[in-house]
Amino acid sequence: MPVTLQRWSEDDLGLLVRMNTPAMTAFLGGPESTAAVLDRHERYLRPADASPSRMYRIDVDGEPAGAIGYWEGELEGTPVFETGWSVVPERQGRGVARAALDRLIARVREDGRRDRLIALPGADNVASNALCRGAGFREHGQQTELFRGSELTFRIWVLDL
Repeated sequence: MPVTLQRWSEDDLGLLVRMNTPAMTAFLGGPESTAAVLDRHERYLRPADASPSRMYRIDVDGEPAGAIGYWEGELEGTPVFETGWSVVPERQGRGVARAALDRLIARVREDGRRDRLIALPGADNVASNALCRGAGFREHGQQTELFRGSELTFRIWVLDL
């Protein structure tokens, strides 16, 4: 099962819409509005020289299976990159997210602009928290914030690059 990362493209809007379901956004406060999804798609498309963010489509056997990326963030006043991912239901539990995260970590290391990569999965998102642990991140605490209009408690995971 070859897992590859492809730069986000105009053709990937349908995948973003497909991932904006109650089941796939349960740990993010629920689906976004159509306008918010379109705005997200536009941000994902920004060229590398115009944005420090890098968004990728996850492909499995050449078929779209999700999204992963990294963007600027901050942890205790220090600049970091933050990562997040989403894998379509029929590809979950098969190592797709782990393979994609491994490939993304390699790209963040190549980028070289930050010394740390963080991930902030929902505290009750068992699969994403296990993924962080298995990929070598260390747990750095927990925090609750307002996100998409809902209070979200998430775990802070840190990977020293």
